[in-house]
Amino acid sequence: MSVLQSSVKNSPSRFKKRPNFSQQKRIIKSEAELNKLQRAAQFGKEAFDAFAKHLSALGEGVDEKRAFFEAEMLLKRQGSLGLSFEPIVAFDANAAKPHALPTDSTLQKGSLVLMDAGVKYERYCSDRTRTAFFDGTLRFEKEQHFSDTQRQKVYDTVLKAQEMALKAVKVGVKASEIDKAARDVIEKAGFGSYFVHSTGHGVGLDIHELPVISARSQAIIEENMVFTIEPGIYLPNQFGVRIEDTIIVRSHGAEIMG
Repeated sequence: MSVLQSSVKNSPSRFKKRPNFSQQKRIIKSEAELNKLQRAAQFGKEAFDAFAKHLSALGEGVDEKRAFFEAEMLLKRQGSLGLSFEPIVAFDANAAKPHALPTDSTLQKGSLVLMDAGVKYERYCSDRTRTAFFDGTLRFEKEQHFSDTQRQKVYDTVLKAQEMALKAVKVGVKASEIDKAARDVIEKAGFGSYFVHSTGHGVGLDIHELPVISARSQAIIEENMVFTIEPGIYLPNQFGVRIEDTIIVRSHGAEIMG
């Protein structure tokens, strides 16, 4: 028996497990961490813009598997960055799956394109989702104009839900109140049963950290927390819309990264 084993065996101390101990310690970010998260978010945004141009150049007929491959390459910036997670690039009906895998579905003029992706900068993650209309070119801006009225209604509802959730972010509020702000908009529009996940999650060294922004969360929002706001509506076998930003909680409210 080693000296260490002997001392542990004879020690009166007892170690107890504490759920989420490390994540609780990391829930408030330092300024140094926030700087790294900001850089990661900026690199992620640049990759979204580069991918939109690249997919526009590839044009109609490219399938999701090719688009997924191209997105990975652009996100990694020739190997200088890691991925927060495998990107999601989904067209039309496949976008109705919140965790869509790439298929042989092809891009067509009039397609809806959902992209969810993030990169790692010095081990810190970014996370962003945009849904866009492909009319021969693609732009991952929040202002989108769809040719289909139902898609436009769903998109506008999700965008309003995100805006209301962002406005609800304040120091001292419950995370559940932020979730409610988004969910109320979607339920009022008649799509409540199609918003099937929480409104957000913490981001840091891991892509999913505390706090959880959900209806059942008891977390109280504090300054320098970092989390996503990502409402979505998913109509099975039709299409899905999700809009996601990662935010820092400041004294004045939410500050969008990237």
